[in-house]
Amino acid sequence: MIGWEYPPQITGGLAVACEGIAASVGRKGNSVRFMVPRLHGNEPAHRNVELIDAGSRVQLYTDEELRVLHTLAVQDHAAREVFSAYGSNQFKDFSFQTSENVDQADHLRRAYNRELPLLRGGYGDWIYQEIERYAHACYFMSTKFPLDLIHAHDWMTFPAGLAAHVATGKPLFVHVHATEFDRSGDKVNQYVYDLERHTFHRATGILTVSNYTKNILIERYGIPASKIFPVHNAVEFQFPSNILQRNKKIRDHIVLFLGRITFQKGPDYFVRAARIVLEQMQNVRFVMAGTGDMYSRMIEFAADLGIGKYFHYTGFLAREQVKRLYSMSDLYVMPSVSEPFGISPLEAMMHGVPTIVSKQSGVSEVIQNCIKVDFWNVDELAEQILNVLRDQELKQNMQEEGHREVRAISWDSTAEKLEQIYSQVLGK
Repeated sequence: MIGWEYPPQITGGLAVACEGIAASVGRKGNSVRFMVPRLHGNEPAHRNVELIDAGSRVQLYTDEELRVLHTLAVQDHAAREVFSAYGSNQFKDFSFQTSENVDQADHLRRAYNRELPLLRGGYGDWIYQEIERYAHACYFMSTKFPLDLIHAHDWMTFPAGLAAHVATGKPLFVHVHATEFDRSGDKVNQYVYDLERHTFHRATGILTVSNYTKNILIERYGIPASKIFPVHNAVEFQFPSNILQRNKKIRDHIVLFLGRITFQKGPDYFVRAARIVLEQMQNVRFVMAGTGDMYSRMIEFAADLGIGKYFHYTGFLAREQVKRLYSMSDLYVMPSVSEPFGISPLEAMMHGVPTIVSKQSGVSEVIQNCIKVDFWNVDELAEQILNVLRDQELKQNMQEEGHREVRAISWDSTAEKLEQIYSQVLGK
């Protein structure tokens, strides 16, 4: 498996899903080697799962391979010259001679061996060059171990997956956790869209987190339905029996928005609904947990509507802080505009938090003990928030039934389906 991030270094649900999938596939007796651009040393261990640091385990590369990787790490423009992230002849004429000055390359290699890893990962301004360097690393690394298939998670790893596919000839499965249309609406980043489309057409099989996402691939990318296999996400259940108890020190109701504060997640619809709720009920606090490009705008938006004093903004939270926030919350709302799946509603329900999700989400396909609304229907969203906060019997029923329902949604079921898909596509 090829990933971009892994817990506890996370920016959203992708890393959590990657860990859940890798761990469950390993528990079924499969040998999983999970590669990331960079490890930090505090990642969780799971049976039959070996984490591979593509950027720091320099002892696994030959001198020629290191010369390529170190030269690219210093000279970002060289990566763009060596290969295109989605060109049809990718790696066909791959050459180790990326620098005319071998002495300079050796100097760079020695300096990097002492000071810096080959790859940094993350989502900074360097991400496109990093994606390309990661593809080179996976091209080399994939030949170091015996393997049966390649499973690449999300668009940042697609060039790396293609590179490993070319290097080994092994089948490539790509896992779509979100598409560019989910992230950006109709104003897509053309680079990312082209990369996704090219990879979808070249991959052996495509895994999507929902039927919702499968339909996007058919309609927007022209992918045959027979090539796409929906596999729903799940949630890890490892919590004490008193998880349904609330840990509140204030009397006001707490309504939670948790996730990236970006267009995709619909934070502006959350704020609009809050204004309507506060017109009828004042003892409510609205918490927005997370960061994103709309973070400052949402603070200003709530202030412009005259409801800023009812809002609290936490920024990014670690997993233990998220658990504590769930224990304080009376209601969780996910008003996403386009949500391929959405693990956080499962986490909320697991913690006994009544949950409202948009109908435009993959998770709505697998849960019933929640309330589902169209993201754009702010009046209905506000009405449902008020219903839950006012009706103690409804609230308690959603807590108990939602908690019971989500306990049956396990990563082991996901692993069983993946094994079936692997076997079907491989003809075994």
